[in-house]
Amino acid sequence: MNITQHPSVVIVGGGPVGLCMAALLASCSRFEEIKVHLFDSGDVPIWMADKTDLRVYALSRVSQNILSGLGVWNSIVDCRASSYERMHVWQGEYDSRVGSLTFDSAEIGEPDLGHIVENNLLRSVLIESAKNYGVKISFNTELDEIDVNDERVQIVTSKGETLSAAVLIAADGSDSTVRDELGIPVTNIPYEQRAIVTHVSTEYSHMATAWQRFLPQGPLAFLPLKDGCSSVVWSTDAHHAKTLCKIEQTKFITELQHASGGVLGQISLESNSASFPIQASYASRYCGNRTVLLGDAAHTIHPLAGQGMNLGLMDAAVLAEVLIEAQKKREDIGDYRVLRRYERNRKGDNLKMLFALDALHRLFGISGKIAPSIRSIGLSAVDAMPFAKSMIMRQAFGYRAQSSRTVLYSA
Repeated sequence: MNITQHPSVVIVGGGPVGLCMAALLASCSRFEEIKVHLFDSGDVPIWMADKTDLRVYALSRVSQNILSGLGVWNSIVDCRASSYERMHVWQGEYDSRVGSLTFDSAEIGEPDLGHIVENNLLRSVLIESAKNYGVKISFNTELDEIDVNDERVQIVTSKGETLSAAVLIAADGSDSTVRDELGIPVTNIPYEQRAIVTHVSTEYSHMATAWQRFLPQGPLAFLPLKDGCSSVVWSTDAHHAKTLCKIEQTKFITELQHASGGVLGQISLESNSASFPIQASYASRYCGNRTVLLGDAAHTIHPLAGQGMNLGLMDAAVLAEVLIEAQKKREDIGDYRVLRRYERNRKGDNLKMLFALDALHRLFGISGKIAPSIRSIGLSAVDAMPFAKSMIMRQAFGYRAQSSRTVLYSA
C-alpha cells in the first residue's frame, strides 16, 4: 500500500527554472515548515569538467542576481561561465562593418552584458542547492494522475507515489504534461525553422563578443565560451536544417564558414551537433486553483535574443515572492487569488518579449530589393544613437525587473 505524502509544494520539472523555484522557496526562513518535493521524468544531469555541454544559456544580470541570492553564482563562475562584454549584430547581405549594430557593456557602466552558462552545470549546482535546503528531488519519475479540489491537489506518480499538496507548480517545459492534463489552451506560433547547435573553434578570437548575423533563412549566432571556443546557434528553415544535419562534416564547415561571412576566420568543429524545432507559444492562462505554470510551460519565444531562460528564472523569482508573502500573511498559498498575483506580474512582460522577437524575426525575413537597404539603415541609425542603445541594453539587462518590487532573495 502506498502512503500518501503531504508536501506543501510539488514542482514538476527538473530543469533550471523548476530547480530554481524549489531552491528559492526552500531557502526562505518563512518556508521552514513548508516541504517542497520536485520530480522530473529524465535522468539526473551530469556536468563534465572536461567537456562543454552542447546546450548553453545567455544569462542576464537579473538572472545572475537571482542565482547569487541562492549562493550558487560563484560556484557557476568557478566551474565554467563565460562573460561577454559586447554583442555585434549585422545582416547577411553586407559584411560585419556595414549596416551593423554593436552593444558594449562599457556604455552602461557594466563589466559585461551577461554570461554564457551550460545547462547541465546550471542544473547541477541548483540540485545541490535545493537539496541543501531540504528539497526532496525524484528523477526518472513521471506524472500519472492529477486531481484538484478546493482543499488540495493530489498527484500520482509513475512510481506509485501519491502526493497531496497545497499547490502544484508545472515547470515541465513547452510540451508540459501538467498543462495538458489541466486542459489549459496554448497558442503556438510556428516558424517552420530549426536551430542547429554545435561548438566551434575559430581562427580569430571571439573577443568576449556575441556575434549575430541575420540571414534570409534566420539568424546565426556565435556565443563566446570560456575556453576560447564559441557555441553556434544557427536558426534556418526546416529543409535547410535537414540538409545541414545530413551533409559531411567538411561540407558543414564550408556552409557555416560562408554563413558567418568569415567574421571569426577559419572554423573547426569541436563537438557533435544537434537540432531542435523553433516556435513561440503562450498559454491562455498561467494559473488555476492550486495549479500554476512556470517558464516554458507558460511561454516560449524565438531564440534569436537568447532571453528564454532569463524569462523563466524571473518567473520563478516572482512566484517565489508571491508565495512567500502569502505565507507570511497566513494566506492559502494555493488559492487562485494568490496565484493570480504572479500571473498579473509576469504575463504582460512575457508576451511583450514574445511579440517583440516575433516582429524582429519577421522584419529580417522580409524579402525584396530594398528590404536589405532599409534594414541596414535602421541598424546603423540605432548604432549612432547612444540613448537608444542604452535603453535596449538596460531592458535586456533586466533593469526594469530590478526596479519593480520583486525581491531577489538571499538565503
